[in-house]
Amino acid sequence: MEYRLTEKSDITTIYLLGKAHFGLKTEYSWDWSRTKVRQFLNKSFGFGVVCHDGSSLIGFALVQKNYSAQKPRVAWINYIFVVKKYRQKNIGSGLLKVAIKKLKTMGKTDLITDVYLKNKSSLNFFQSNNFKVIEKWLTLSKKI
Repeated sequence: MEYRLTEKSDITTIYLLGKAHFGLKTEYSWDWSRTKVRQFLNKSFGFGVVCHDGSSLIGFALVQKNYSAQKPRVAWINYIFVVKKYRQKNIGSGLLKVAIKKLKTMGKTDLITDVYLKNKSSLNFFQSNNFKVIEKWLTLSKKI
């Protein structure tokens, strides 16, 4: 397996993998687009990490380097995905490792994310990689 930072040539593949996994009309994908993926090539915004099996891209992580102006040393992992047949093989953990190494060189001290409560596999993945639940919150909606 080869891990590297995302390149412009990865945008379409990342987008299509995400589209196939998230769909385009689910709570997981409400803002998924090529434009969304492309913004992670903007060094002032963030970066991506990809994993290849030698012939194809099998996983990616997209990281926003600044969570907020009030917390300048905190980064946000927006997306992490591994092709189904490669799951449970530490690919996701490898993506995290590469991302964290890069974040440390940027002076970041914390990496946060969010997970839907019903998304047990993502919750288990992050907890197995030493992420701790720091807050539970609700999203509210009203038809108008």
